[in-house]
Amino acid sequence: MKAVMYHYVRPDVSNAPWYYHLDIEDFRAQLDYFEDEYGFVDRDAFLAAVRGDADLPDGVVLTFDDGLSDHYEWVFPELQRRGLWGIFYVPTSPYTQEKALSVHRVHALVGKYGGDAVLEPLLNVVNEEMVPDARREEFHTETYQNQNNRESVTTVKRILNYFIAYEHREDVLNTLCEQFPAANLDSETFYLRPAELREMQDAGMILGSHSITHRVFSKLSQSAQRDEIISSFDYLSTVVDGLDVRTFCYPYGGFHTFTEYTRGVLDDAGCLFSFNVESRDIQQDDFQTQPQALPRYDCNEFRHGDASGGVNSHEMQ
Repeated sequence: MKAVMYHYVRPDVSNAPWYYHLDIEDFRAQLDYFEDEYGFVDRDAFLAAVRGDADLPDGVVLTFDDGLSDHYEWVFPELQRRGLWGIFYVPTSPYTQEKALSVHRVHALVGKYGGDAVLEPLLNVVNEEMVPDARREEFHTETYQNQNNRESVTTVKRILNYFIAYEHREDVLNTLCEQFPAANLDSETFYLRPAELREMQDAGMILGSHSITHRVFSKLSQSAQRDEIISSFDYLSTVVDGLDVRTFCYPYGGFHTFTEYTRGVLDDAGCLFSFNVESRDIQQDDFQTQPQALPRYDCNEFRHGDASGGVNSHEMQ
């Protein structure tokens, strides 16, 4: 069984020429390809296998990260038209704080202006005291390995998403967005609305947590990790009047982004399964040995998955 990850799925937009996204026509072509090559996993058969009540089914499971409005406008109608279902992972702070996530402001900066334009102003703002993380070398070698970005884009993302201490990141982004105002995002239009979340779950989609703030869990204290998990589940459950199942996916993903403590909190929270980012098929014993770190492919690893707006990559985190 293959789980496949998507982020932005939309038509091309002329005002954001470097915004990595999967064009909606490519998404449709990729669904056709998956249908012909592998087939899709039935929702109930998938959940039965996760719970250990049935054998592992063959086929593809579709997952969508970040709670983007793209997913209601373009993805959800296409899945309904085909009689398919998907798992949608939603971060909750855009609803409770009514502002865009930092990770998406980074995307907007490099998507609307390009990495070459943003890198020098970023380096003029950031100093060594803002980048104290002792794991800088690990993050450098483990992050963005599936991307074929311009080096400037990768550098901007690494600094703002991994290297910089979180107490400085918002101020740095605010300074950059004064210089690059088109990177300011309206959370009301950028993310799924609560009524849309309810409609999607009622139609058979599974909603899961993508944390509160989409930060790297391995950089957070244990208390912060616990709050990111528990509070996000509580909020989503309230919005949709109860989640069908509790499922989670790690912001950014990869084993470098979470810890054994993170997995333990997910178990304690009654989370049935979580997705990592690891390019391999799900095996039967994964549900027993690592239910909180199931492997998942990026859509760009399959035919029709190349991004528009990038150099040949879709991974956006």
